[in-house]
Amino acid sequence: MAEEPLLDLDTLIVRPAIVIDGERYEILHPDEMSVLASHRIGRRGQRIDELTVSPEDGAAGELDELVDTVAREVAVGVPATVFEKLSGTHKLAIVDVFTGLLMRSKLGVAGAMAKALNQLPIGGNPSPAFSASSADVPTGGWWKRLRRWFGRI
Repeated sequence: MAEEPLLDLDTLIVRPAIVIDGERYEILHPDEMSVLASHRIGRRGQRIDELTVSPEDGAAGELDELVDTVAREVAVGVPATVFEKLSGTHKLAIVDVFTGLLMRSKLGVAGAMAKALNQLPIGGNPSPAFSASSADVPTGGWWKRLRRWFGRI
């Protein structure tokens, strides 16, 4: 019996769509972003979260600018004239939808990693060069990225 794949990747990108005033527009798909662009949007998203959870004095302008910047980056199919009509709440909704798509993608990778870890023999080493105890908490690599993406795990 063939083993189920750990990760299913698709190189065909189909952009998701949003509707503004009855017109359909495409937004960026997370899989078409470079690593650097993904990281940059992630950092901006973290700052948006910080400012919405714990508003800082005088940070309203920064929050508006961040939401506008991220929404413009991901709303690639929305013409400037249409984008200018959007309120801050509309732009934040675009950012939230894109963040959901990004998280879904990252959760798929996290699930694949969990499957891979569950396939290791219990008590065995994953490779001859691996000498760390399985009771040790990983301090780098994917584990570190997961903590950055999803908070402390």
